[in-house]
Order: sequence, then C-alpha cells, then structure tokens
Amino acid sequence: METLFNENIIFVFFFAMIAIYNYSDLKEYQRMAIIYITVYALMVLDIIGIKLAFFLLIVSLFSFFEIFTSDEMKFKILVNPIYKIVDFMYISFFQYAFGGMCLALLMLRIKLPEPLSEQEVIFKILSFLFMVWTLTITLQQKYVIHTFGEMYKIFTWFPINKIKFNEKLNEACSILVSIEDREYFERKAYSFFSLKYILKILKNKISVRRGKEKILCFFSAGNSFMRNIFDEDRGYSTIPMQLVRSLGIKRGYNCKYRRKIFEILYSRMFFKGIERMLNEDQVAQRQYFKQYLLYIYFHKVNTFLGDATFSKFLNAFDMKYNKQNDKDIYDCTNEGIFIACMGLSKRATHITKENIKYYLQSIDNVELNPDIICNMVDNMMNRPYEGNYLQ
Repeated sequence: METLFNENIIFVFFFAMIAIYNYSDLKEYQRMAIIYITVYALMVLDIIGIKLAFFLLIVSLFSFFEIFTSDEMKFKILVNPIYKIVDFMYISFFQYAFGGMCLALLMLRIKLPEPLSEQEVIFKILSFLFMVWTLTITLQQKYVIHTFGEMYKIFTWFPINKIKFNEKLNEACSILVSIEDREYFERKAYSFFSLKYILKILKNKISVRRGKEKILCFFSAGNSFMRNIFDEDRGYSTIPMQLVRSLGIKRGYNCKYRRKIFEILYSRMFFKGIERMLNEDQVAQRQYFKQYLLYIYFHKVNTFLGDATFSKFLNAFDMKYNKQNDKDIYDCTNEGIFIACMGLSKRATHITKENIKYYLQSIDNVELNPDIICNMVDNMMNRPYEGNYLQ
C-alpha cells in the first residue's frame, strides 16, 4: 500500500481532494482555489505533465460539482448525463475561470526552438499572471449562481397541485404572454433557440422587402438578431429565460454574456427536469405546467414602475420585502396586471391616454378598460411604500 501511494500521484491527489471536500469550514470557492493551486504547483515542480494535469482538474471538478455536491435537488433535476456535463462546464468556465487555469498550464509547457529557448521565461511569467488572474476571479465571486435547491425553493412554496387554474389565472397569463412572449404556448423550446422561432423573427424583418433588398435585409436582420441576443436588458429573452434568470442569478446580473448563456442553457435543463419529475411522480395538474411557470413568474420576477423597482411582480400590488404576499394574482385587477407587465420592460410610465389603444391592441382574449389603466398609471406613484401602487 505504501509503495502504491508513493508511486501513484493520482491516488494521493484524489485522497487529498476528498479531504478538501469534507472540510466543512471551507467555502466552495476556497476549495476551487486549493485545487487550482495544487495542480499548478505539481506542474511547476515537474511532478506531473500537462495531460495528467488536465485529467486531474477535469475529474476533480466534475466530481465536486456533479457527484459529491450537497445540492440534493441537482441529483433529482439533472438526470441527463449531457446536462451534467453542460452544468459542470458552465460553472467551471463562467464562475471559476477554468479557461484562465487552462491557459496558465499551457503556458508552462511551451517549448521554443533552441535559439529562442531563453525567451521561454516570458511564457513562464505569462503563466504566472494567468494563474493570479484565475485565482482572483475565483475568490472575488463577482458572478455566482444559486444552487438547484435554492432555485427550486419557490416551487415548494407553491406546489402545482395546490394552484387554482381558473379563468382569472388564464386572463393574467394571457396578458403576460401577449406583452412578453407571444409564442410561449406554441413554442416547445424554453429559450429562443428554436429554429421555428428564429426563422419567424427573421421573416418578420424581411417580409416587406423584395429581390436583392430581401437578401441584404436577411443578413442585416441576422446580424441584428445576434447583437440583440446579448442586449443589456432583455434581448430576445423568453418568459422561461426571464424566470430562470430571476431564480438562478445570485450575484453578477451585469455580466450579460455569462448571464445570457445561463438563461439559454438552464431554462431548458432546469424546467425540463422539473417537468420530468412531475410526470414521473404523476402529480395532479401536471398538464398545466406551462401555466404553472407563469404563476411562479408572477411570484418571482421583478418589475418597474417609474423610479421604483419591485423585487417581485406581486409587490407592485402588495409590498412585502422578504415575506410571502397577502395578495395573490387572483386578487389583482386585469388592468393592474397589464401595467405591471408593461413595467417588466420599463414601459409602464409610457402609457398615456393618447397611446393606450395602441398598447391594448396587442392583448389577446382579455377585455381591459383604458380609462382605469390611465387613472391607475397617473396615481400609482402617489402613495409609495404603502404597498398599493396598483390595484
């Protein structure tokens, strides 16, 4: 046994990693920093080569995120092996700067031809700088996502078999979908990464063009589409993408590229996993899953009225900071729901008597009173912090 440990660095490394995993006083990011430092030091001392270094890193990080994790809901929601790999890669690269670590290791092993061998010290310095940058990003934690357990918590507060799927909820859902995501019920995908959805956007942009203009407009529309994906606020975010963003981003909302990739990947993995769980357990009312997500949306996603930001949609009707609202969506007027939905894209204060009919023409299957809406908009900021911005 002693000979085995002395001659096999892999056994020694993984036993050390298990000890690190089990040391409860260490935060997750501190454990990641220790793993990075250990592998880097082993390469600097020429104890391991580049291939073994990558093997140790990948296996130890995957084990930490997907096998030894204390996040029990991740085991239940992420059953698909491909989803586990995607989750591992996303966390490694976007939360723990795995790309920087890879560059640091590669720089250590760059060999120049004999006449230029003295210049190799430059790459050693660059390697050290990449390592310092990687550790800085890892320890700063400027971008952090919630665990699956934290994301799922709100679903335990409002279980699907306890929700009233009635006409009032249908009207609220129709208003939301008409304003935010008209393809929501027809689209099978949770994000905009649906060929049908993308082609429809491009088709709408070029439908009035002819001949060469249509070709040029197609490329222009494609370029505009790619730019808008990473729009600072809401570029092409479907309702599930908006919801998973509110559930999952703990810190670093302004990291728009990392956030948008999170929305695209996790809207599918997270909600598909929950839908599968409900079907496997044969939970009552599971056939209303899409409406259920909209109900959760009303309880979680933030909205804006004037200069006021509400951490969740229902706070616009019943201000509760860290408590469950006394009012539910069933207790809100359709006119108030319309205003709060307009506030999702910061357009609530744009509503006037002159343009109200323009906004209302996009609402399907719900009758709304324009006079009540305009009056509510005029008065919604007169009594701030009393919990009755909207009715």
